[in-house]
Amino acid sequence: MKRLFIVRHGKAVHPEGQPDFERGLTNRGVADAQALGEWTIKVRELGAPLWVSPAARTQATAHHLCAAWDEPVEHIRTEPNAYLASDRAWLSWINGWPDDHQSGWIVGHNPGLSELVERLTDQPTWLPTCGMAEVELDVDAWAEVFAGTGRLRGLFTPKSVMRP
Repeated sequence: MKRLFIVRHGKAVHPEGQPDFERGLTNRGVADAQALGEWTIKVRELGAPLWVSPAARTQATAHHLCAAWDEPVEHIRTEPNAYLASDRAWLSWINGWPDDHQSGWIVGHNPGLSELVERLTDQPTWLPTCGMAEVELDVDAWAEVFAGTGRLRGLFTPKSVMRP
């Protein structure tokens, strides 16, 4: 059994002349990412895969997660092609993960992440900013992850569980 944590980046600043790729987090986005990190400390498996889009807002979200977990940012794997990646692209990367960890994390963008949750669980899902889906995968190896092998264990949002 494997567990996949799928995180959409925190709320980003408006573009206003800035390329989409370079948009950072708003104050709310920072607070939500910090809260998500603190809320997930107990489920984070030290050193488990943490793959992230290279965009500024996803990198910032991942850095806040690592800070809350007291984990070095060197554990972040930036996937150069993950900016606005499709669900199929994410799935191909996940299939290549080593099997020495029972869980893995990705931080990216919609619609690809929401479509990945739907592909794995057969449940339509839309991740809000800083939302996280926890998917339990009925597989022994990451290479065995494909459509329909997952069960949605939970969909967590800053408003629903991470903030008082």
